[in-house]
Amino acid sequence: MKNILIAGVAKSGKSLFCKKLIEKEKYSHIPLDYFTASMKRNFPNWGIKSSVIINDTSKKLSTLLNTVTNLIDDTDEKFIIDSAHIMPSDIIDNINRDNWNIYFFGYPNISAKDKLSEIRKYIKDGWPAKKDDDELITIFEKLISISKEISAQCKKYNIKFIDTSIDLNKKIDELIKEIL
Repeated sequence: MKNILIAGVAKSGKSLFCKKLIEKEKYSHIPLDYFTASMKRNFPNWGIKSSVIINDTSKKLSTLLNTVTNLIDDTDEKFIIDSAHIMPSDIIDNINRDNWNIYFFGYPNISAKDKLSEIRKYIKDGWPAKKDDDELITIFEKLISISKEISAQCKKYNIKFIDTSIDLNKKIDELIKEIL
């Protein structure tokens, strides 16, 4: 089995996928977003921004991701890395696809209002719980737009895009079955 990189927009099911896969198969999990938050706090001069919106931090993190994946390639252990701060175009040349399966998650085919309803129904804590509905709708509009861009880039680079606009759990379970 190959190592796995899961990336995509916030609240698209990446963490849930990681949790479900780790329950079924032995992978060491590295949430790259923890690195992002730590670098933002501890090295502000690097210009790393941890935001729910993917930004120019993607290019900077691709260097870190390249280093980490190269180190992992030399081990026998299997890893899963997830991030909400990486775009396909920034990582395509930085990962050895012979050793890594890459999947991007997004929701290009849902309205911001429907995504808000879904989040309010299932998410009771974390950053969405701290925002009002108008703020979240604005954020989800941006994330839907980014999901469309990610989907197009995935098509260009032959990377699998998982559209979690509808039936998120079903899409995750199908991908896990495909991997195993």
